[in-house]
Amino acid sequence: MIMIARMRPSSERVTVSLPSDVREAAAQIAQASGRSFSAVVNEAMSAWLRTRLVDAWLDDYQEEFGAFDEDELVKLANEAGVPYVAPRRTSVA
Repeated sequence: MIMIARMRPSSERVTVSLPSDVREAAAQIAQASGRSFSAVVNEAMSAWLRTRLVDAWLDDYQEEFGAFDEDELVKLANEAGVPYVAPRRTSVA
């Protein structure tokens, strides 16, 4: 049997500026979960990057098949068991 070890990607130290409330919230999450601040930030960035991928797929899908209408979104939310929040209408003065 051949075993393939999963290689851990290399890490690089970077400096970023965060609003203090975001930094404090991330630090609290890290402490409460027993993980490092870097692990929390890494998880958040990874999730954000995955959402960009989904956004790109949805854009392509809607370009080919048309935009989702509100009824489709309500049905999808119900099937997924999540609340549906309609887009906010803004008035133009």
